[in-house]
Amino acid sequence: MLVEHFAAVLWVTGAITATPVLQFLAPRQVLARMYRIELTDEAGVFLARHWGLLAASIGGLLMFAAAHPELRPAVVTAALVEKAGIVVAFARVHRRPFARGLRMVAAFDTACVLLYAGWLVAS
Repeated sequence: MLVEHFAAVLWVTGAITATPVLQFLAPRQVLARMYRIELTDEAGVFLARHWGLLAASIGGLLMFAAAHPELRPAVVTAALVEKAGIVVAFARVHRRPFARGLRMVAAFDTACVLLYAGWLVAS
């Protein structure tokens, strides 16, 4: 069933993954409202912008792969690695106060990792 509906999975997870483009545009505001993280220095703003653009790019690639089945294995593998990385990074800091606002990100990315791994194994 996952294989038959995987294009829809990619459209939905890709669209959600692309939302950090807002963080690229307004890093202080987005991090404060969405993740309850206050940026206090320019290096943090720079890295937040970069992460927002990277995540949005992965989301765009997932949506592109939804319409191009020949690209799915490579794009899904790259997204799985990126999302597994954020899950591992979150697991290492989950008890710190700043990590509270990242719980939904970690939960969503964990679900994506499981879906993507399941699809890669099944296809």
